Parts: sequence; C-alpha cells; structure tokens
Amino acid sequence: MRRCPLVLFLILIPIHACRSSAGTARNPGNPTPVADPAEPGAVAPPEADPAAGAGMGAGEGRFVPVRPDQAPLVHIQEALEADSLLGRRVRVSGRCTAAGAGRRAGSWTLEEAGSTIEVRGLVPSSCGASSTVALTIFAQIEPTTSGSSDRLLLRLPD
Repeated sequence: MRRCPLVLFLILIPIHACRSSAGTARNPGNPTPVADPAEPGAVAPPEADPAAGAGMGAGEGRFVPVRPDQAPLVHIQEALEADSLLGRRVRVSGRCTAAGAGRRAGSWTLEEAGSTIEVRGLVPSSCGASSTVALTIFAQIEPTTSGSSDRLLLRLPD
C-alpha cells in the first residue's frame, strides 16, 4: 500500500514538468495562455498608403485593421476605383443621402463630392435625402455581386 502514493507522485512530476505554458499568464476563466499586456507607449502598426495596397488585408501576412482608428481614411471615389482596396477595411467619410425601407432596410447611400456608394449595415439616425451631417464609417469594400466590378461597403461595428 505504500507504493501507491509513490507511483502517483512519479506520474504527476513528469506531467507537470511537460506543461508548455509555464511562466505564461493565465485567465482563470479561460485555460488558454494569454500574452502579457502591451507595454505602455507601445506603437500600433504604421498606417500604410491604401492606394499602394501595402500593410492591409488578410492575405500575405499583412495587417488587418480591427478597429476604426487602425484603418486608413479613403475617399468614396477611391473605394469605387482602386482595385488594391477591394476586400480591405477602411474608413470612409460622406453624408447619408438615402436609406432603404422594407426589404431594403439596412441598405443606404453614402455620398461625397458627387460620388456615391451603397452601404449595407447599420443606418445612421441622421440618414435622409436632406441630411447635411457628415459622418465617417468603418467598412469593408466588397463587390456588389461575385465577379462584379461594382463596389459596395459593408459597415463594420465602430
């Protein structure tokens, strides 16, 4: 009977020694190791030129903005024409000129300097044909249909 505690001890020591998360901070509610918080004064990834297509997007290990302040500010005309922005997350400024109703609820139009683009997602309360309020949204540029050259914005949460 004295061998049972010794055998148990010999089994537990190697298991504990093989843990890969030794020294890694843990969240008690989540068993997955978490990284230490960023140091104060840490710098966010640099903002890239959206027309160049560098530093953005999910492919090729490029940075994907997850917050509006990380995304580049582009004009509606750029969103409509620049192929390098297709599938990218950006900030776009303009004014809401029309909102859909019924089956088109959640679809609205953003206008800037004579250029307009359809936006799908949360409609601003100030949206309307006589709106003069300028707003900036965080959105992803997508084709209107698969293979189409026409573009729309999918509004992302701010």
